[in-house]
Amino acid sequence: MKTLVLVNPASAAGRTGRDWAAFESNFHKHLGDFDVHMTHAPGEATTVARAALAAGTERIVAVGGDGTNHEVVNGFFDPATRCAIRPGAIFGFVPRGTGGDFGRTFGLGKDLESVLARIEASPARPIDLISCTFTTPAGLRWAVSINIASAGQGGDVVARVNRGPKWPGGAVPFAIAVVQGTWSLKPWQLRLVVDDGPPETALLRNIGTANGQFQGGGMQVAPQARVDDGILELMAMEDVSPLNAARIGFAAYNGTAQNQKGVWHRSIRKVLVEPLPGQPPMLVELDGEQPGVAPVTFEVMPGALRLAV
Repeated sequence: MKTLVLVNPASAAGRTGRDWAAFESNFHKHLGDFDVHMTHAPGEATTVARAALAAGTERIVAVGGDGTNHEVVNGFFDPATRCAIRPGAIFGFVPRGTGGDFGRTFGLGKDLESVLARIEASPARPIDLISCTFTTPAGLRWAVSINIASAGQGGDVVARVNRGPKWPGGAVPFAIAVVQGTWSLKPWQLRLVVDDGPPETALLRNIGTANGQFQGGGMQVAPQARVDDGILELMAMEDVSPLNAARIGFAAYNGTAQNQKGVWHRSIRKVLVEPLPGQPPMLVELDGEQPGVAPVTFEVMPGALRLAV
């Protein structure tokens, strides 16, 4: 199988790049022969993955954080047609990032040997993705999300984390950003259209769709989410006080946020999120990246990607 390993050397606070020579042999042990590419700039992994697949690569393994996964998976698709560049190509990943949230859905730990062994032994299976159409200064843009896509406080948290230092790792940067955003943000008046039904209005601090279960460095925001069931879990936080918003945020770390007052969820396939006129910008986040603002549409793409993990 023609394989490309796409490495973000800046992940794990730069340890991935520094340690690559030491653990490259483990990759050969489990993946056989492969090409390797070290990224050096945002968006590079998408461009490289897209070109590799067009040239005949059959499997790409991402080494980095959730943002690296996001970039690589977007490289599997042509944004102009929204179609797979090489249908049947396989995606695998080795978590090495600040949050490592997508790997938590599969129970992946930090032991490199065991993660690579799982990729080697795994029969690739189809999983769902989230189709995301959002707003940028240049107009509407389309991308896919493999884990969780949201708008509101989630986007604010990601923006704060991405601006700040990565060395604390894990949940610490996210917990700090949750506290900061909770006390500074106001809820948004929104128009929602769920599964092409009648429009609804809501006053919300955050709204998101989940394919995986975790975000924010270990928050289990959607314990019931499954990556291969053809649906998304819609989660929302209502207009609660800053103190209650913080309580909900920290309850997510033990998977109980949905039991808190002011939180609701539905199982859906599609949602349009549109701030009413006069609202401040509502930041969108996709897999820990912050690419634009609402209005945004999230929609499930059933079985759109083959995953080996």
